[in-house]
Amino acid sequence: MRRFFDPSSPVLIPADLVCTFTKKRPEELTLPYRVIITVSGDDTRFLRRRPGSRLLDAWAPFRRVYQFENSQTALTRTWYGGPNIASLVEELSAFGVREFCLWGYMGGIASGLSTGDVVLASGALREEGVSYHYLDDQDDTVYSEWARNWSLRAADGGFAGGIVWSCDAIYRETIQKVETYGQRGILGVEMEVASLYAVCAAKGLNAVAFLVVSDVFREGTWTPGFWTPEFSKGAKQLGSFLLEHAVV
Repeated sequence: MRRFFDPSSPVLIPADLVCTFTKKRPEELTLPYRVIITVSGDDTRFLRRRPGSRLLDAWAPFRRVYQFENSQTALTRTWYGGPNIASLVEELSAFGVREFCLWGYMGGIASGLSTGDVVLASGALREEGVSYHYLDDQDDTVYSEWARNWSLRAADGGFAGGIVWSCDAIYRETIQKVETYGQRGILGVEMEVASLYAVCAAKGLNAVAFLVVSDVFREGTWTPGFWTPEFSKGAKQLGSFLLEHAVV
């Protein structure tokens, strides 16, 4: 792949951009050291059922960031895709966040996975663009050291663990690739994890991604499960897990 990594300093500084658009001073934008990131408004609302979450007005309307009462954990939402989560990590880490927990979704390709199953991503195959701007290597997979710390809790919760495939070309998830990667033991396909893990690795931050299987690829066919009881059950299972283990 063409090399995009450049070790020189960036022109655009995340803290400067946030201060510009919020019209706030840096000290007004201070955040706790951990954040849970969702990609769904429903998931944000589920987590906000925990009593005492409050909107951090200084960040609005640039971003809607909540903090759980009596905790060092915030909550926010990102749009799908590597560039969106990379920007979010850059901006939030500029004001104190050091640990990122993603509640995401993926299409299952491993034979043992079904709609509603929950996966802990130990690493991600890099078929997006963001990670190649952050890591000065050509390894095709990026891993999270912090994800290993979650493996026992994830196993106790009944979650599978393994490598996922990050592809930001959603309509180029081809039959051949799905078959090949499934045979390699890759669990599923999504759009954010490689970017999240690469940015955090480059900046010395911790990241872990939990993904609910929302749809399934089998033998060249796509089976959506977004409105099934199994999908709803898996999402609630992960939400409850995060409320119990990720809010500190």
